[in-house]
Amino acid sequence: MKKNVLALLALGALLFTGCNAIGDKDTIIGRVNGESIYQEDIDLMVRLRGESSKSESMRNAVASLFSRNAIFSAAIERYPEFKEEIKNRSKTIDNYLLTFAFQRFYAMDRLMFSDSELRAYFDAHRSLFADTAEYMLVRNVVAEKLFLERNADSLAAFIERSKTDGTLDTSSEYLKNTFIRNYREMLANTMGDSLLKAFNLVLVPIVPPTPEEYYEKHKDWFVTEPGFEVYHVEMADSLALAALFYTDSMDLDEFKKIARDNSINKETAANDGYVGKVLEKHVLPYGIGEMGPMFEQFKDKPVGTVSAPIRTFMGETFHVFYLASVVPSHQKSFEQARAAIKNELEHGINYELDSTYVLATMNGEPVILESDILDVYKANPTMPRNRMYHDRITNSLLQNIAFAQEARKRKVDHSWEYRALVRENGLSYVCDAFENKIKFIVNYPDDTLKAVYDKIGNPAHPNMSFESSRANLSNWLDMPRNLLKRKYYYSLEDYLPDDYETSINRLFSEMEISYRDARWDRVVTEAWGKAKVSLYTDSIFLLPQENSLDSAIAALDSFYREQKLDKVLVGWQGLRDRYPENDTIMKKSTYEIAHVLSEMNDYDHSQREYRSFYSVWPDDPNAEKAMFSRGFILTENMHKDSLALDVLNEFKQKFPKSELVESADWLIENIRSGGQLANDLMKKIEAEE
Repeated sequence: MKKNVLALLALGALLFTGCNAIGDKDTIIGRVNGESIYQEDIDLMVRLRGESSKSESMRNAVASLFSRNAIFSAAIERYPEFKEEIKNRSKTIDNYLLTFAFQRFYAMDRLMFSDSELRAYFDAHRSLFADTAEYMLVRNVVAEKLFLERNADSLAAFIERSKTDGTLDTSSEYLKNTFIRNYREMLANTMGDSLLKAFNLVLVPIVPPTPEEYYEKHKDWFVTEPGFEVYHVEMADSLALAALFYTDSMDLDEFKKIARDNSINKETAANDGYVGKVLEKHVLPYGIGEMGPMFEQFKDKPVGTVSAPIRTFMGETFHVFYLASVVPSHQKSFEQARAAIKNELEHGINYELDSTYVLATMNGEPVILESDILDVYKANPTMPRNRMYHDRITNSLLQNIAFAQEARKRKVDHSWEYRALVRENGLSYVCDAFENKIKFIVNYPDDTLKAVYDKIGNPAHPNMSFESSRANLSNWLDMPRNLLKRKYYYSLEDYLPDDYETSINRLFSEMEISYRDARWDRVVTEAWGKAKVSLYTDSIFLLPQENSLDSAIAALDSFYREQKLDKVLVGWQGLRDRYPENDTIMKKSTYEIAHVLSEMNDYDHSQREYRSFYSVWPDDPNAEKAMFSRGFILTENMHKDSLALDVLNEFKQKFPKSELVESADWLIENIRSGGQLANDLMKKIEAEE
């Protein structure tokens, strides 16, 4: 390039001196399973989040960084193909990361200074910043101060011009901020176009097909809708209408007579109920309106078929239709289709290009092909496929190429920000891909899943096809039924009068997402628990590692002794969610959760957990304690005496030999006495004291 690109962007007489951002080696602060984690990874988070490294959320983010690296290791071990995917992906993502590093950090954040230059300025001018200021948090401010110092003459000229051109606020601080803002805005608004010209990057015009070519390629698009020739009878009373037809087929003359004598549609009744030839997706004439169900009922049916009564769209009247003939679709001629083709070519939803079609060139050589656009669509399956998005993607890729070229020229690809971005991008990609695989894993062969589908369909999404139902069906076979039962009895009021078996599809539908999330949480927890971690600094606090179920339970027992009930509750809930197939853990967790909730005075949730415990595991030794505890909470804490009586009486019937029967009798008598028994007891205790 003959001239420095920044010369094209000069702001007035701005004299600017910048340095290349050639970074030093990154600083290792720890390792997870042998893979290094760097201080620069944390610095990147500080700059992107704008938070102090000492804040609680940043400490959590750093702990998560170590945990995610453990997930990364587990992912690569389980799916080695991720390594190749990262390599292939880096080829397409590199320009984007360089563009981001250049724009976000080098241009906007650092104002074209090198990081080492800014660090030196910060260290030499500590008095300009708060004593507690972290360099990485205020780096953009450091860049601004150095920028003003280096361009003092241009700033003075700008201030003088502002004082004479009617600027309302001429305070020194305001004008300094405006001077910097103008420079940033100029970079943002003009640099992209300048770089496109500098690197001779040009969009290639897309040549659309001729109307004739388009017609030949898409003949099957230009056919008339199929339909039927029909008669009808319209009435306000659906039962009276149905009574007129004793069969699902009849002679046309008989139907005409019924229409003449009974239809309330005067226009068609006068013509024996004749509606005419009607096409699918079209509204029927004579005020009948939309009749989608009719087309569904007549599909593949013989002439002479009589429909069941169909309600009008607004629900005011009902219709019975007679199928007089089938109207097949037919090919439209080019002349008939010309107007539609012209509209499609001018406003079509997408271009139709071969994957090798050249969309942009650099110095006359192809740099963007249609295949590159298809790769973006593939990576973002929910992105709309239309011309607007196609053009946006093309322009974005072209801008990325331009900025990446300039970034390499300025050695931004050697900066620590870029290296940290590459690591973070690869880490995020693998973790996200791993999560998706775990959440939507299919553990059964197709023939097993198809047998389930043929029997019950998709229990979570009844209208979903088999092809789209594999993951749901796999979860249906995997999900422990005690997980569903616990949910049923915990939220019993939401499901009554339906019993558990009747509610099972609804339960599965409501729980499947949380079941998937818990499965992923287990992978995350186990990956971190097994990780070999080395930490080379004292300033980082990591998440505790759950090495085994026994160690996790021991930790929760310790928390309970310390009365850290919030941690105990979250811990037991996590164990129950992560290990639903382990019935021992499910059972123990539920009992402990009920107990802890009671101690936390969360009585309603506690009694629900107790109910689910003795309902799902009625033969467990703790079932009688759970039922009694629920009865106690209902009367003593929630004052639901009627319900408490039912529970306590049921308790006596189920556990007549329990040591708690005497206490249950006392509670029952106290309820029946309106609480007098308890009052008398309190008076007696007070008298003895």
